[in-house]
Amino acid sequence: MEKASVSDDSPDSSADCDWSQLQTDLLLQIFGILEIPDLFSSGVVCRSWHLIYLEARRLRRCSPNQSPCLVYSPGNRDANTVTLHNMSTNKLYHVTLSEPAFCTRHVMGSSYGWLITADERSNLILVNPVTRAQITMPPPETMNNVRLRYTEEGVLDGYDVLYMDLFSRDFDNEMEPYHLTLEEARFYLYARVVLSCDPSHGNCTVLVVQLPKDQLSYTRVGDTKWTWIDANPNCRAYQDILYNSNDGLFYGVRGRGQVDTINLNGPSAEVKVILKPIISYQAHSRYIVQAPWGDFFQIWRHDKYNKENGRKDRVADKFFVYKIDFVEQKLVQTNNIQDHAMFIGYNSSFMLPVKDFSTLIPNSIYHTDDLLHYIFCHRFGLRQAVVFNMKDSSFIELSPPSSDSRLNWPPSVWIQPSLT
Repeated sequence: MEKASVSDDSPDSSADCDWSQLQTDLLLQIFGILEIPDLFSSGVVCRSWHLIYLEARRLRRCSPNQSPCLVYSPGNRDANTVTLHNMSTNKLYHVTLSEPAFCTRHVMGSSYGWLITADERSNLILVNPVTRAQITMPPPETMNNVRLRYTEEGVLDGYDVLYMDLFSRDFDNEMEPYHLTLEEARFYLYARVVLSCDPSHGNCTVLVVQLPKDQLSYTRVGDTKWTWIDANPNCRAYQDILYNSNDGLFYGVRGRGQVDTINLNGPSAEVKVILKPIISYQAHSRYIVQAPWGDFFQIWRHDKYNKENGRKDRVADKFFVYKIDFVEQKLVQTNNIQDHAMFIGYNSSFMLPVKDFSTLIPNSIYHTDDLLHYIFCHRFGLRQAVVFNMKDSSFIELSPPSSDSRLNWPPSVWIQPSLT
């Protein structure tokens, strides 16, 4: 390897320093605080460093406190490439994934450092963009209300999605099934996807919000089918879901502001209302976020339409943040989240302290566009990636460095990289 040099006025200028001889314990400590891309680079410096790098991974010494990244498909690279734009360093990292090509997938989530994607046949695939590991979930036809559709010649032609009636807990035979192509189903079956833990650890539950009526189904990594949740007639109209590792429950916010817990730890699902409806009508674009100190927040997104070049694009116009008071059964509006930043969109929402990531803007919302119906109808239309300042309601448009371009498909998503 190349030797380090020192200046001529140093009394030790005649002595070379062999960095490959650094003590193992010292290198393990250094590797434990590096950003993951820098850790990869360090692992290929020399054979001794590579062995210590492998040991750091085996011992799980890699820092979990990784900078948030915006993940997207770059416009100036091949179809298999995914780009991670580090929000702390403004650096870009390009990773080549296995098939199917990244630019052909729909990205509808991220959790624990894994992207949640669906291929052109609507198969759900979990992929870690750092390690390139992939996990395939049960196919759509194993969902309770999904049937394969074939032509008269016996050629697979798409999916038929049946309406499920939560009152009778059976199919609604009076409603005509939705006839979807193989590719369209991914927009219909995976409106939201949330993981209970890192899927490489085993015993990971995958919960999806699916149309029609934003109902719930779940499976576990390693299972062969999906299970529909019919715990009560009101298990529907969910806008966003999070998993609370403190109590092992999923929390879902609905269109009227109601919050439910979804318990999947027993032999059958249990759904419980913990915040009653706040408004009398159904509305879209609700998010639920848990703070590191335990509080829960709802974020309500309001939109407007921009007209440019004869086209009408729907974009975020305002965000309202509310702290959830489960005792008093109310929402309390706030513009102060204790110098943290929220990250919302298709990802499982999360919050980070700006003291750990000095370039992040305090009391702000980092948002990527996740309006499902608009994305389906305008696949290559405008995709917002913005920072909303809660103090003055201003927006900052996020753009990649000038050396790169961001495609509008698949949708961009936030992620905290993970090496597991």
